[in-house]
Amino acid sequence: MRTVRRLYFYALALVGVHALIWGSVSLLRTVLEGGWVGEATLTATGIALTLVGLPVFLLHWLTLQRDALHDPEERFSRIRAVFLYVFLFWTLLPMLYALLALFNRWTAQFMGLSPQGVWFGASQSDVDNLVALAVNGIAFAFFARLLLAELRQAPAESFLPDARRFYRYLWMVLGLILTVLAVQGLVRYLLSLLEGDALSGAYLLANSVALALVGVPLWMYFLWHIDGALDDPRERDSVLRLVTLYLITFAGVTGTLVVGSRVLSAVLAWMLGRPLSLSDFITGEGSALALLIPLAVMWAYYGNRLNTEMTRIPLQPLREGLQRFYRSLLSALGLAVTLLGLVSLITDLFTRLLQVDVLLIGADRLASSLAGLAIGLPLWLTPWNDLQGEAFFLDERGDRARRSVIRRAYLYVFIFAMVVLMMLAGGNLIYNLITHLLGQPVDDLSLLALTRLGMLGVFGALLAYHLAVLRADSRSALQVLGKMHAGFLTLFIVDGETALAEQVVAALHQQAPRLPVVVHSLANGVPSDEYLQVRLLVLPAALALEPPPALRLWLEGYRGKRLLLPTLPANWTWGASLPGDLRERVRQAVNAILSMAEGEETPRAGVSASPWAVAGYVLGGLFAAQMLIVLISLFISSLYGD
Repeated sequence: MRTVRRLYFYALALVGVHALIWGSVSLLRTVLEGGWVGEATLTATGIALTLVGLPVFLLHWLTLQRDALHDPEERFSRIRAVFLYVFLFWTLLPMLYALLALFNRWTAQFMGLSPQGVWFGASQSDVDNLVALAVNGIAFAFFARLLLAELRQAPAESFLPDARRFYRYLWMVLGLILTVLAVQGLVRYLLSLLEGDALSGAYLLANSVALALVGVPLWMYFLWHIDGALDDPRERDSVLRLVTLYLITFAGVTGTLVVGSRVLSAVLAWMLGRPLSLSDFITGEGSALALLIPLAVMWAYYGNRLNTEMTRIPLQPLREGLQRFYRSLLSALGLAVTLLGLVSLITDLFTRLLQVDVLLIGADRLASSLAGLAIGLPLWLTPWNDLQGEAFFLDERGDRARRSVIRRAYLYVFIFAMVVLMMLAGGNLIYNLITHLLGQPVDDLSLLALTRLGMLGVFGALLAYHLAVLRADSRSALQVLGKMHAGFLTLFIVDGETALAEQVVAALHQQAPRLPVVVHSLANGVPSDEYLQVRLLVLPAALALEPPPALRLWLEGYRGKRLLLPTLPANWTWGASLPGDLRERVRQAVNAILSMAEGEETPRAGVSASPWAVAGYVLGGLFAAQMLIVLISLFISSLYGD
């Protein structure tokens, strides 16, 4: 109930304060530019917004402040933290736009250009932007001061540091985007000097300088604050930090791939004989070349920061998993680009081989295919060699790599993709052959058949390779697991009802034949002292709760790991229901024993029920599905698009 009330009051306070701000901006603009009677509509709008926004804001904000002063829970609630940072964002945003507009017009005027041709604020005046900057700045300063005071007094479990972290990373990313656009514009301006287009180049310079004057300080300021807070373990180890670094890095990777392939394709087309002057190249590819430079720098810089952050993670399995995820994504992107380049190259080469007149056509398609291969192959093979290198180790690290969900998902996604693509290519070939044999001629049937066979060869080779890698992983895993199982002596102590224990032992013999299992019945007395050295002791819960005196003494001398099977005496009940039927309990017990035998700290009982784990599985599945759909769509378009 209190949550709904908070939402209501903070939402109306936010609406009211922004109505007050923009009503004040409208009134001040009217007064400073033309008096009260210049623009009746603007004057009426300003008065209406002010008169409506002021009481709504004061009523709700003063109520919220009174509650916050008397109740710490209200003062440090999650909704209040979100409100304060949302307000700061929506006041700082128009302030930055006002600065962009001012710098853009002033730069253009300094260069002798008309302000009407700039990107930002072409239809505004200096008064418009200065008023918006001043009014929003006053409101920003008021709430920023309040927020700083609450941050100093916030308890450790408060949401304020989390909201501040998100706020900082959001503005850092926005500043980075403006900086990239500014660098692109400046490089494009330098290239335009070679074209001789002075007017458009001058406006481009003015716009880029304005972006740089706002974007670079914004990016550097929030980056400085983010780096300065890394002494705090919560900041240094936050999930948001890693997610942001991943997103920025892969934005740089993807952008570099797209624009880099375009630029390289144009260069290769020129090398293959297409007439291309320097002016034509700059006109056609100048924007892509100008964007390639900042994106490549962004990829290199943030990729290095991401690698540095991953090396600081103290837990080796977690660190290896994050590095594996990063390399797998890079490798997947590279393989997808390589595959598309190969398909395009096969089509182009067979077309040129069978249709001589095509040799006279431009080399754009061939250049595009070669560009895809030149970019895709290194991007695929470099991280893939690292992934393969860690999987070749026949130790614990190599075993973790081979059994990694990320690695197996990577292999199965591409195996699935290759099978589907082979079905599409083979189905298309069979369909056209049957159509031709049934009396409906197919144009260029020989070209189509050779092209589809070439595609089948590429898909088949990649399928065979990934299957071979998967089988090699399985063989190595079996060897390592066999050695681990062989040294993990497990003792079952049973008494009375033995159905669950017998089925668990039978399942263990089937799934891990090298794992030594000894079953001891209390009918023969307690186990001998030599069994005190076993690696794992498995007891029915009923026996552990009410052990005979002799067994209790024996258990006091045992120092190894213990595992309980879910059985209870007649006079005991579970606080919750038993974990499934007998078959399910057997499965969970076997999984727990095998995970302990394989060196895992905690027994695994199945897929994690954590919402974050489920979200990770869902997002990973969506990413894999989207990548697969894009790959198949591009291939289908190559089959039927002509």
